[in-house]
Order: sequence, then C-alpha cells, then structure tokens
Amino acid sequence: SVDVPNFQSCPLLKAIVFKVPQWEFLCRDGVTCVSWHWLCDGEPDCPDGSDESLDTCPEESDFKCSPNFISCIGTTKCIHLSQLCNGVYDCSDGYDEGVHCRELLPRCQQMNCQYKCAITRNSSRCYCRDGYETGSDGRSCTDVNECDTYGSCSQTCVNTDGSYSCSCVEGYVLQPDNKSCKAKTRPADRAPLLLIASSEKIEVLYLNGSHMSARSPVKGSAVVTLDYSYREDSLCWIESRDVSSQLKCSRISRAGTFPEEWTINIAQYLHNVQQIALDWITGNFYFVDHVSDRIFVCSQNGSVCVTLIELDLSNPKAIAVDPTSGKLFFTDYGNAAKVERCDMDGMNRTWIVDSKIEQPTALALDLINKYVYWLDIYLESVEVVDYQGRRRQTITKGRQIRHLCGLAVFENYLYTFNSDNLSILRINRYNGTDVQALARLDNAKEIRVYQKRPQAAARSHACEADPHGMPGGCSHICLLSSSYKARTCRCRTGFILGSDGRSCKRPKNELFLFYGKGRPGIIRGMDLNTKISDEYMIPIENLVNPRALDFHAETNYIYFADTTSFLIGRQKIDGTERETILKDDLDNVEGIAVDWIGNNLYWTNDGHRKTIAVARLEKAAQSRKTLLEGDMSHPRGIVVDPVNGWMYWTDWEEDEIDASVGRIEKAWMDGYSRQVFVTSKMLWPNGLTLDYRANVLYWCDAYYDHIERIYLNGTDRKVKEKCCCFATGMIVVIFISVFSWVCV
Repeated sequence: SVDVPNFQSCPLLKAIVFKVPQWEFLCRDGVTCVSWHWLCDGEPDCPDGSDESLDTCPEESDFKCSPNFISCIGTTKCIHLSQLCNGVYDCSDGYDEGVHCRELLPRCQQMNCQYKCAITRNSSRCYCRDGYETGSDGRSCTDVNECDTYGSCSQTCVNTDGSYSCSCVEGYVLQPDNKSCKAKTRPADRAPLLLIASSEKIEVLYLNGSHMSARSPVKGSAVVTLDYSYREDSLCWIESRDVSSQLKCSRISRAGTFPEEWTINIAQYLHNVQQIALDWITGNFYFVDHVSDRIFVCSQNGSVCVTLIELDLSNPKAIAVDPTSGKLFFTDYGNAAKVERCDMDGMNRTWIVDSKIEQPTALALDLINKYVYWLDIYLESVEVVDYQGRRRQTITKGRQIRHLCGLAVFENYLYTFNSDNLSILRINRYNGTDVQALARLDNAKEIRVYQKRPQAAARSHACEADPHGMPGGCSHICLLSSSYKARTCRCRTGFILGSDGRSCKRPKNELFLFYGKGRPGIIRGMDLNTKISDEYMIPIENLVNPRALDFHAETNYIYFADTTSFLIGRQKIDGTERETILKDDLDNVEGIAVDWIGNNLYWTNDGHRKTIAVARLEKAAQSRKTLLEGDMSHPRGIVVDPVNGWMYWTDWEEDEIDASVGRIEKAWMDGYSRQVFVTSKMLWPNGLTLDYRANVLYWCDAYYDHIERIYLNGTDRKVKEKCCCFATGMIVVIFISVFSWVCV
C-alpha cells in the first residue's frame, strides 16, 4: 500500500472548485482528478503520469520498464539503455546525460557485459540486443519471451531464441508484416459486413464504411439490439415499441437485403432487454434484462425459456458468448462494476475484472486468442483481458472515444459507434492511437461484424438432436456447458429435472426456496435439491415491492404482501388462482405468517397505527381483526408457532446512537400475554424464522450485519452467520438440515 499524498482542491469546471474528497488525487497538471485507488498500480491514469511518478509512489522506486529500458527519474517514461550518454537529451530533466557519462566510464569497462554496457546517473548496467534481457548475474543475456506481450502476434505466437514467429489459424492468411492475420475469402464467400442497429432500422455497411443497404424502418418501433448466425444466413433483433417488444429474424441476402422476415414468439417479457447474444451452435438466445436484473436463455424457437443468472446482479448490461469454449461473459455495474464469466449453463460463475472499472456497457470476444474486450463509458476507455482475467491492457482512452455504443472485433480492429458525432469508428486493437471514422449514421445502439470466421463451426456438439428429435436428449431445453462437447438439460418454469438429468417432471412436494425481489416486483421459486436453479413454481409477476411471503403447504398457496401496492394476495405454485385477499387499511405490511393449523394469516403493519393483525385464510376481508396496536416503533418480521400457541415479531428502532434498543417480542396468538423476548445489542431485527424441530428462533439484524439464533426457552443466544443484510433486511429459511438466507 502507499500513503496517500496531501490532497488539494480539484477543479470541477474552470469557474467552479470543490474540495477533493479523500478518495481522489489531483494530478500534477492541476486539472485532472483520479481515484486514489488507482495510485501506484503500474498504469498511468493522469495525463502526465503523475499518479505513477516516483515522488507519488516512493515504494515504486523499482518501477520496471521493458527489458533493456530504464525510466526517467520521477516518471514512468522509459527510454532504451542505449540512449543514455549518447549526447541527446531524452529525459525532460536531462537525467540521461551529464558529467557522470565521463566520470563513470571506467565502471562500464569493468562490468564484463556479454553484450553492451550503459552508464546511469549513479552506476552502470549491462543490457542486451533486442530479443534478450540480462540474466540473474546482471551480465549474461537470456531470451525474452515476446509471446507474453500483448499484440506481438495477431493470433499464434511461437517464441524462439532471441526472436519469435507469428502464424495464423485455419481460415486466415499471414500478412506481409509477419504478425497480422487476414480472413481468407473465396469467390463464393460473402464480403465481411457491419450490421448496425440504428434507430428505427438496421444498417448494412462494408468494413470501409461504404453503405450497402438498410432494412426499411417500421414506424413507431426501434431496433434495440441484434446478433446473427452465419451458418443460418440469418440476423435476429429486438424490435421495441412503447409497451412491448418482439424478437424478429430475417435471412440476409448477398445484396445485404432482408428478403424473408419472421417473428419468434418468446415466452418472456422482452421490453427491458437491451442486449442479446446468439449461440450459433445450438441456436439458443441469451438475453440480458437490466430491469429485472437477470440473464435468461430461450430455445431456438422461443418455446422454452429459463432463468440462467439472477442472484447478485444489479444492472447487468452487456453479454457475449463463446460456444466453442462453452463460455458466457457479461457486465454488471449496479452495486459494484465488473466483468464476469460463467459456463453457458450459468455454472462456474467468476469475476474476471472487478477493479478500475465503472460502467462497462459493451463486450466483444476474440475467440482465437481468448480475449475479452469491453468499453467503459464512464472511464472513456476500451480495455482487454484474457478469459482468465489476466494480461489486462488499455487499448485506448480519452476524449476521442467518448460516449461509445456497441463493440465488435474482427482481424486487427475494433468497431464501435460514437454517439457524440454519430460516427462509426474503427480502432486498431494493437495500436489504440489508430482511430478512424468510417461513416456517419443516426443514433446506433449495437454493432456486429458479419463474417464466417468469427463464428467457428463445430462438426458435432452435445446439443445435437437425438433420434426422437430432442436436442441433447433434453425434454425441454439443452444448453452447452463447459464446452461444445458438454451439455446441461434445463426445464421450463414449473418443472424440475429428473434423476436421469434429461427428463422434466412436475414437482411433488420437493424442498424448494421461494423469494421476492423488486425492480420489477416478482416472486420466484428455486429447487434446493440441485445445483441447477430450475424454477420450481410459476413466478408471481406484475408486483411492485413484495416484502413479505409465506406458504400454505396444504393448499399450495403462496401468500404475499406487496407493500407499495398496499395489498395482500396469494397464488398457487402452479400459477393458478391468483387473487387479492386484503386491500383496505394496509398501510405498510412488512411481515406475514401463515397459521397452518388454525388456517389464519397474521401480518405486521408498520404504518401510522403500528399493528399486529389476523384474518382467516378464506374470506380474509370479512374476518380481519387487530390483535395489538401501539407501543412499537417499526414492526417488521413475524412468525407463528401454532403448535405451542405463540407468535413472535421484530420491532426496529431507528436510533443508531443507542444500537441496543431493537427487540423481538412474543405473545399468544390471540394477542394476550405480550412480552419482550429478546433485546440488548439489537437494532434492526428482521427475517424471523423458526426451526420447529429444534425449537430455535433465527433472525437477521441488518444493522449489525449478522444472523442470530436463540432457543425458544430464551437460552443460548449466539451469532450464526455474518451476512449481507444491508438496511432492508433478509429472509431466513430453515427446513430440516437446510439453512438458507436471501438478501432482499
């Protein structure tokens, strides 16, 4: 770590000055501010490099340039060792020249260097010819592996003694520079094209920017995103109107026209989808829904859709797939910006970029080198890492690439759209200063390079149809998993996977977890018996803020309180019999609990009255009754123990000065014999649940950020887990030996 230097005021505008907060550093130019987390990380972020200078980073005095190079004092500028004492001032402060060149010459003569010697300000150093670096003895020369350097070769690199050689994979030809690869084109092949989602139409351009054709605009609609399958000669896009969206596809003729269009009826709401990725091997579609914060996948004909990733997502944006490797990549910049990778069935999820990233909005994959490119509209940068999150490089950054939309890669270039000047840009991905504007278009949202080579075909794959016509032998949908040779079967909502791993069946009283979330409001169920997140129940949709849930096993009803809509409703797990059972005088219901013996429903009301109430499960509106009122700050979670006749509820306290005045109370289920059950070192308790077999009560305290437990006889209170409750609390679930919690 490094001690942060003294911070100064950082100008926001020329006429407005604000105090630099602790997390920002004023560059030496007096204008630019960068996060202090970026200081001394080996990559200059200030225009003048002062965030990496040696006076800023005293611990980085051994800053390393490339082999045979040395840094100018106090900077990260590197010059070749042969430039020292050559009579030319290469460092701005003259560090590389001076009287020491004559005075220290005898030291060089004593070094006995294998190649040559250079005189530094205080000493002398050996260096080697290109392709070599000094060994551990400081005198001999050893080979440099140039293949470890990004951009040494466009594709395949082989290190040799003192040098290296480049070659190309099948379908590409090595160019005269002996490093670049160009896609082969036969007379029968199509020319590479740019496919661009532009406002109300799809533009088709040649790679040089010249216009080829455009799909006629549809009045009142907008093309949001697109992708293609070269093998099928087809292009698919989402066409959005005011309140609905559709997935449409078309053949692409050799003239770049769209002679045959069709609509794929997707069994999901598409209006909040901003990006799609088409698995060209199986034909499956992957969608990012940035409002419901999930990634889902649908079969080629759209008849089966399953949620792939939903937990720990907050504002997902970009998506890209590599079906030849079985990998899915996506970005997320809600709570913490990152680029993630998982298998194409959603398993083995991991972060590959989680630092120095703010708003990653587009992805592009180099399937040959296994590179992931992304653009960050906040940092105004285009960067790259390999599939493992290593070898990170900044391709380009700065004002010339502000407000970019979409990203595609082909051969040596990246293609994107600049919404400032409405131009298509081509960026050399090995020389980020080489940026060229190709054409001007209306506001574009997505871009793809239509060509054969980026979509490598597989002679056979795990999701090929079996003799019965089922992809991969799966009853519902087949997903590639860790490679194109492996697959996972998934089931549509309301079904679970059978023991054979292929067939789907209706669940019969299996263990499952259901949970509610907002943005938009929805209640889902997931199977706890498997690692695959099959959706056990038909989701309860069109909610606003479902804050409280419970289940009646005898009738298969899920009861829920939609706090913002001021109602309590229910729906069976098969999606039938949805109804509102209570509507009036529900101010702020934060907890509900089903009494499965007496067939009653209990709830807390954190409105102006602060009440605990009860009603019959049937004819609830006619039978409701207030059991307790007042003497509560914020009644939240509630749970009942009908076997022993008790109910328990939590009461939040807002006074953070005294972080011990929250409490859990209990009373008989008719409201009598009210008493404080747990208090002290408690402020925001919520998420009550009972382990009926062990007679243990669990809760989450969102202020202390942990889950606690206590026996119902009031003994042995202890912290069970540290967790991420935050201010809204969580649901805690106990079933037999399963202990689960969900942050909500």
